[in-house]
Amino acid sequence: MENWKSDDGLEPLLPHLIEQCFKAGIPEEEAVRRTLMHYFHETDTETIRMTFGNGYREMKGFGEKGGLSKEQEATFLLEEFLKRRYEFRFNTVLDEVEYRQRDSIHFYFKPMEKRIRNSIALCALKEGLQVWDRDIDRFLSSDFVPLYNPVEEYLCDLPRWDGTDRIRALARLVPCDNPHWEELFYRWFLGMVAHWRGMDRQHGNSTSPLLVGAQGFRKSTYCRILLPPELRFGYADSLDFSSKQEAERALGRFFLINLDEFDQITVNQQGFLKHLLQKPVANLRKPYGTSVRELRRYASFIGTSNQKDLLTDPTGSRRFICIEVTAPIDTNVTIDYRQLYAQAMQLLYKNERYWLNDENEEVLRKNNTEFEQISPLEQLFKCHFSSATIEKKAEWLTAMEIFNDLQKHTREKLSINKINWFGRILRKLDIPQKASSKGTLYHVVKLE
Repeated sequence: MENWKSDDGLEPLLPHLIEQCFKAGIPEEEAVRRTLMHYFHETDTETIRMTFGNGYREMKGFGEKGGLSKEQEATFLLEEFLKRRYEFRFNTVLDEVEYRQRDSIHFYFKPMEKRIRNSIALCALKEGLQVWDRDIDRFLSSDFVPLYNPVEEYLCDLPRWDGTDRIRALARLVPCDNPHWEELFYRWFLGMVAHWRGMDRQHGNSTSPLLVGAQGFRKSTYCRILLPPELRFGYADSLDFSSKQEAERALGRFFLINLDEFDQITVNQQGFLKHLLQKPVANLRKPYGTSVRELRRYASFIGTSNQKDLLTDPTGSRRFICIEVTAPIDTNVTIDYRQLYAQAMQLLYKNERYWLNDENEEVLRKNNTEFEQISPLEQLFKCHFSSATIEKKAEWLTAMEIFNDLQKHTREKLSINKINWFGRILRKLDIPQKASSKGTLYHVVKLE
């Protein structure tokens, strides 16, 4: 155009711009977006969009009678509108549809909320499409929307590992006196990535590190930076034990769950937690669903606490890697996440062991003794009994007989319901035992 100035507005320019864009083969939506971005001071977005739409339809020869029914034509026009204006994908982890505007400055996908669905429907009506909300919902709930798994997408797009051991370096950020920490963390981290990949559908990642230290040691921050920014939406710092169904649903919703303030978990909740740790899948019914389906597990667990006496299970706690943090963790570091996870992927591809063997579990058992909580009943037993030795005269007594003898040494009424729990305490203390007609007998010595 000759003698055109930006102050003249877009009206005289648009017909020629539309014609040239069409002849150049630029898709309509891309032409609209680029026009809006270039002439950002223009606020009449709908006028520009409608003008481009009319111009492209005229140059395509619209108006000729086709061989499609009204329903078919409406369906094709709706599909063309949605694919031209938006990109959709179904997030299989979040179990929801996500969207972003095509050819725009909005690069990130967002969840399809009700407000967004209504806005899409209104935009379709403005373009002259005779559609209802249910038509859009039907499209979004169909195979026309591709599936998307964020964790698999991330792991499969990693570069080749450069050979630097970054997993153990990540463990060394935690100052502690445990010489086994790096090796145990190394196996746990590989196990987390292995379960993201679905390498073992028969077992869950049942081992969890527990970071124990004073407040301000940045334990929770360390747990958070274990995930790359692209997957950090799959991080949770709490678990609702009041609803078992919601807790099991979290196994497939999150990639890493931080059991913050682990000492606040009650004895009964720890029993359910052990069940979750070893659960490979969850069989659940979706809200308003009619059938039970198998939910793939992604979640691994980690925990933090300010208190040292954490473990209350008398049968042992081989599922936890308890580490006492001796100084604040340096979390102000730059982590090459792509190389970190590329190392894990490369090692798993070469069949590196990602589970704890018997030797590792024996190390855990010995290490966790200083983190076990000694119950008053166990303390009472140690005051009046000891395990049998050759030098001392011993007796074979049932747990009930020992329990009744302890009752004589305290003014508190010991609950008979704790007898089974008391038997577990005796086994934890490695008291010699044997079976008899009266039940299990324990070889003990009464202290004077």
